[in-house]
Order: sequence, then C-alpha cells, then structure tokens
Amino acid sequence: MRAASPSTYHSLLPSGTPPLLPIPLPSTSRRADIPEADTPPRKRLLLTTPRPGCEVGESSAAAARQPGPTIETRLRDTETRIMTALELVNRRVTYQVDVCTRESSEFCTRHHDAQKDRAAVRAEIEILRRERLAYEQEGMETRQALARSEAHCRALEARVTVLETEARRHEWQRQAADDLAVQHIMRTQALEAGARVDTLEDTGSSS
Repeated sequence: MRAASPSTYHSLLPSGTPPLLPIPLPSTSRRADIPEADTPPRKRLLLTTPRPGCEVGESSAAAARQPGPTIETRLRDTETRIMTALELVNRRVTYQVDVCTRESSEFCTRHHDAQKDRAAVRAEIEILRRERLAYEQEGMETRQALARSEAHCRALEARVTVLETEARRHEWQRQAADDLAVQHIMRTQALEAGARVDTLEDTGSSS
C-alpha cells in the first residue's frame, strides 16, 4: 500500500476549507524500507539467525531486546492516521456544509420576508395612490361645485339688482300715480266748488 501525497488530500477538500497540516509519518530505517522478499537469503539469515552459542532464553541482551514494528504494522498505523485525518476532514466539511446550509436558510428566510415586506409596502403605496386620486377627483368636483355656486350667486345678485331696479321704478310709478290722483282729486274738488258757486249764483239771480 502506497501512502498518498498531501496534494491528493487537498484536492479532496472543498474550496474555502483551510489546508490540513501534514501528517507526520513514522521514520523508518533503510532496513525497514527493504521488503523481506527483496533481501538476499544470506543477509536474511544473518539478520534473523542468532549467533552460535548464544541462546535466546539464556542471553540477557536478547531477552531485553524487543522485536520492532513490522512494515505491515507501520502501514496499518499509517492507514489509521490517514483514516483519522480523513474523518477529521469529513467532520470539517460536514460542519462547513451545515453552516452554509444554515446561512442559506437564514438568507432565504430574510429574502422571503423582505419580499413580503416589499409586497406589503407596494400594496400600501397603491392604496395611498388610489386614495390620492379619489381625493383629487373629489377636490376637482368640489371646485367645480364651488364655481357653479359662485356663478349661481352672481346670477342671483344680478337678479336681485334687476328686481331692486324694477321695485324702485314701480315705486316711482306709484308715487307719480299718487301725485296724479291727488291732482285729480284737487281738480275735482275745485270743479265741484266752482259748480256750487255757479249754482248759488244762478239761484240768487233767479229769485
């Protein structure tokens, strides 16, 4: 199993995710890097066979020396570390996705509320515009009615002036008729008086 390079893990991360620190791999010696199958048989015997006269159970140095980790163990450890790092990356990605989803949901909610508020404001503006048109129409009708009332008032004033003029003329005519009647009465009285005088004179002369 070949260890993957850090650039491979960086390509798996979404855009905007901070880069991960490189995972330290266990240091191996040249002896551990050489597979067992590639080791010559002679060197393999030298590395694995104890020296003559030195028993494993009897040698204190051999008892104190513990066998080192094999390549498979190191590969398993490396794979475990890689899986742990990938799990951490997945957790970070999941967290970022959750944050983005929550922010998107909040933005959608705010956008929806803003659209509702905008629609309400537009409806209110439309109502105010209709009321203004109604007020303007009512004001125009009121001005027209006022103009008609003023014209009617002017016509009434002119009619009153004409009637007053006719009333004064009738008054003059009545006064003139009264004067004529008085003159006629005075003339009649004068004629009656003259007639009585003539009658008395005629009566005196005949006697």
